Amino acid sequence: MKHDLVVLVPGIMGTALTRGGADLWDLTPEAMGGLLRPGRTREALELPRGIGDDDPEPPHALELGRTVHGARILPGLVSTTRSPDLRGLLGIEPERFAEFRYDWRLSNRNSARKLAVFVEERLTRWRETADRQLFPRAGEAKVVFLCRSMGGLVVRYYTEVLGGWEQTRSVATLGTPFSGSVKALRFLTGQVEWVPSPFREGIREVCSTFPSVGQLLPTYRVVVDRQQGRSPLRGRSVEGVDTRTVDDSFAFFREVQDAVAESDALHSRRRRTLIALGGDKHRTDQALSFAAGGRPVFHQDFADSGDPEDRVLPLFGDGTVAHIAQTPPEWPDTGRTVWLDSRHADLVNSDHALKQLRRVCDGLEPAGVLSVGEPVGCEFPDFARAGEPFEVWATNADAALRLRVRRLGEDGTPVVDEAMRHCGGGDFRAELRAEPGRWTLEVYSTARRYSCRDVLLVV
Repeated sequence: MKHDLVVLVPGIMGTALTRGGADLWDLTPEAMGGLLRPGRTREALELPRGIGDDDPEPPHALELGRTVHGARILPGLVSTTRSPDLRGLLGIEPERFAEFRYDWRLSNRNSARKLAVFVEERLTRWRETADRQLFPRAGEAKVVFLCRSMGGLVVRYYTEVLGGWEQTRSVATLGTPFSGSVKALRFLTGQVEWVPSPFREGIREVCSTFPSVGQLLPTYRVVVDRQQGRSPLRGRSVEGVDTRTVDDSFAFFREVQDAVAESDALHSRRRRTLIALGGDKHRTDQALSFAAGGRPVFHQDFADSGDPEDRVLPLFGDGTVAHIAQTPPEWPDTGRTVWLDSRHADLVNSDHALKQLRRVCDGLEPAGVLSVGEPVGCEFPDFARAGEPFEVWATNADAALRLRVRRLGEDGTPVVDEAMRHCGGGDFRAELRAEPGRWTLEVYSTARRYSCRDVLLVV
């Protein structure tokens, strides 16, 4: 409703974490060195092992800086492209728009408790101070949440486990891993693609101390076996991952699902509106099996499952979160999710996503499937070395699209623009090089309205 308070909740890397005014998690090529060298910088980046749901003490405690609207990347796990002025594009008045800033390294339970305090203060202020001539119903206002990626898990814990649904009108999520992400397990086992050692190990060692990353481990039936079909990860020993991390991820998601089931039974599913938006065109880790010693082997389909029904499950995703995991598990199928063409990093920039979010903020029903209909999937590297070649691929593409790829600077200015070469079937490829920096890569069509973007870090 147009009298409700709108709250933006970002995901990983969405809040600047600072010390002495320095943004420590702005991972430029220069800053990557801090992950590799023992010392005060690395000590500040990581958390004490076993911190659980608590707050860190110095030297691990960091201050909250601004909400990040520029491009960011945590190589091997997640990236975000430059964000628009969401409030302005959605036509929301400044006084009824708020951004929740939080330490995204910490447990999602911890962040949800802080969100509860934030909502209580901001919603009370809005109800009491809103201009009654402009907002005559502000006294009965609730919250509309706009959530990016992991931010949706923070909001979900707040609304369902902490009872925040009573103050909530609606929740819109963009690429939220409602059942976790296989990519998070690849990240924590040090098997990330593109990122070479020692950067890979430095990132893994630091981020394995983050409860929030552990709570992204997949909880759907993700393990495929040629005899047994599919089974969950719980109870298995995974090389490189503490068993307690796996247990905590399952406990977190189970808390949420139990609370959803109880509240739905007592108060009906209409107690608040939930709209999930996701990407479904891009090759994405879907499943895994185990080699000797508990080392996971990752799959982009369910072909190794012994259950024939598993082999026809929806494939692809947004490049970070699988199709199946972007839908709340209490929904009977993925048909209610609003599917977009964008990758995880760029979902919020989709014209279709913005139209949907505008409807949410205006209290209107979801508009249904918003894909433009192009089946194109894109594959971008996270990481490259300066001066060395890297590849960008487009799949399921039609030659009539006349695809090109360009490299954009921090301000969005194109630096390099090249045609993609046809490699047979629906595959197109381009080979590029870049100087050190953080770049946005964009595959786009010169014949139709199509583009797809992600972020690259070059060192």
